[in-house]
Amino acid sequence: MALLTTSNALLDLDCYPKVSAKFQQPWDAGDLYLIESANVGSHPAVINDQWGALTCFLLQQGHSVYSWTDSFCGQTGIRNNSEKFDYSPALLTLDQGTPCFPKATNSLWIQCPKSFDQLHWWLTLALKQLGPGIEISLVGMAKHVPVKWLKWLEQYNTDYQQHPIKKKSRLMTFKLGDKLPALTVLKSYLGPDNKDVSALPGVFSRDHMDIGSRFFIQQISQLNTLSGKVIDLGCGNGLLSLACLHYFSASALELILCDDSSLALNSARENLLARDYSDAEFHHTDALLNVHVRADTILCNPPFHSGNRISTAAAERMFKQASKLLSKDGQLLVIANRHLPYAPLLKKGFKSIKQLNSDAKFVIYQCTDALPSNR
Repeated sequence: MALLTTSNALLDLDCYPKVSAKFQQPWDAGDLYLIESANVGSHPAVINDQWGALTCFLLQQGHSVYSWTDSFCGQTGIRNNSEKFDYSPALLTLDQGTPCFPKATNSLWIQCPKSFDQLHWWLTLALKQLGPGIEISLVGMAKHVPVKWLKWLEQYNTDYQQHPIKKKSRLMTFKLGDKLPALTVLKSYLGPDNKDVSALPGVFSRDHMDIGSRFFIQQISQLNTLSGKVIDLGCGNGLLSLACLHYFSASALELILCDDSSLALNSARENLLARDYSDAEFHHTDALLNVHVRADTILCNPPFHSGNRISTAAAERMFKQASKLLSKDGQLLVIANRHLPYAPLLKKGFKSIKQLNSDAKFVIYQCTDALPSNR
């Protein structure tokens, strides 16, 4: 538990998954800046609230709130934190996938994403659904908001204002312009089968095949066989699943795709359907939470960032849960950046850890024989 205290708020908040407050607070300086300085409007919407500080503040003030986040962990954090105080459930609308703003929305509070395409997409949807003139309050850590973003926002919107940087956080307010540049919503590249692999804004590496996945796919193509229940853990746009379908018999595979991002899962679903594969399972979840199968193979290219911070916490949860779900003779295949301390984490869950391949940047591990204490 951590208490967020400002001149106009007192909130009891937790991260999800829970971590000690000395390592991670369930809010940041941007949340504080918005809470203390931004105009709310009578019908606010919140975009990209990490654990619910903004949403809970607005609920506590008696507002009806639309809150969108792509993240399963983010949604769970918002839900858990909002349940700590009394409010009418009808006041909160939690959404994922493509944002769909209530018609009465007259202000948006936005935490900056890592991708400008995603911010562009949100504003484009707001303009299409709500019309111009909506008041926008946008906040982010100053070092993560490039000058070209600021220039774009000023050029295409009205009443644009940059507020003084506070605690390394930058606040921009403006009214949504009446015409924004066109956005390519789906971007793509050629997959291992020479067909397009597409993804929505905000999905990891949506317009190019990242080098780690390329190296991993080379290794997958060299496996003697692959069949049975295969989990694509942290699937993104489904690239590794597409590689499995390309190099092995689709009829012998039962694909299960899991990701924290609803947009990633939507992208992966469309990419599989484009290959006439409609038998996959999709789970919007934290690692493998609430997935109940015995997997023959789990493929994992884990994220190592939480927001803009390097973190192995998500990978550790993935490894721990994978060790519980593997069949007796199952395998976990993991690609890791060489500088990340994954080997000690993997040893907590598996007796056998074999290095299948490596290059200057990456290592691929094959983990088998899960420890009994984890099963």
